[in-house]
Amino acid sequence: MITRKSGEKEQEKPSAEASFQFGVQASNDSELEQAAEFFGEAGQSFDLGGDFQRAAESRALIAAIAGQESLLEQSVSSSRHAIQLYRDGGRPSEEAESLLAMGHVERQLGHLDQALEAYLMAHRLYQSLHQVQGLGHVALALGHIELQRTHLDYAAQHYQEAIDYLRAAADTTEIDALKSLANVERLLGSFSQAEVHCRLALEKYRLSEDVFGSIDALTDLGRIYLDAGRLDQASQTWIEALNLARSAEYEEGQGDASLGLAEVDLRQNCVDQAWLEVQAALQAYTMRRSDLGIANAERLLAAIHLRDG
Repeated sequence: MITRKSGEKEQEKPSAEASFQFGVQASNDSELEQAAEFFGEAGQSFDLGGDFQRAAESRALIAAIAGQESLLEQSVSSSRHAIQLYRDGGRPSEEAESLLAMGHVERQLGHLDQALEAYLMAHRLYQSLHQVQGLGHVALALGHIELQRTHLDYAAQHYQEAIDYLRAAADTTEIDALKSLANVERLLGSFSQAEVHCRLALEKYRLSEDVFGSIDALTDLGRIYLDAGRLDQASQTWIEALNLARSAEYEEGQGDASLGLAEVDLRQNCVDQAWLEVQAALQAYTMRRSDLGIANAERLLAAIHLRDG
């Protein structure tokens, strides 16, 4: 027998499901603002109908959309709502996933304490669920926080922990952890270890036929050689990366490789050649609209002008 209250719940579900599916379609069509509206309607209807899991899923999708549109505070707010709903609905795995996602946004905002709190809560949930993959993602995130805080030794420990977890889970995110560890080891001056881990990441990218990933790994390897004072190897590695990036029409990769070659030329006092390489990097970054790349190129250009002085 359906009571009036349970009948109201049943009536909410078709409307909620329809709104949710409209949201999915709008999201697939890259109509993100409209998608967020549909997910908002779905979330309210699911909530009224007592379906906390679907309400939480709707809120989590709103949070993801807000993050894509750089509405970071709104993303955090929606994530908090989703987390509470997942908790109320007894969905610890999804709660942990939303905590992890919220932590990433808090880290983007520079709220490192809040990010750390979210990551540690996610860690406790994944640990209670014995989810190795989730623990790997948390360890990787903790490494990023320690890197932002310039606690390099702690960052390296977290990245190594992430590698171990993610490898056990056969998660390809292990490559990100390898690259991150190699970067920290380079900053610590452990160039041999950095080279080993960067080459391992490069090998995994090549095995998976990830051309862009291979280019990025070659660029990182060139940076390790440069900091180690192995200029010839740095130059050869960046030339390989540049040729591959041109073939793949990967502008950001072209910019990174050209910028690296400019740094080698500057160290070898080939100022004119360094200037040409920086100009090539600026052109590539401008095509890609990479603000960070443009800023890095302009800094090196200023150094070249001072040298040329």
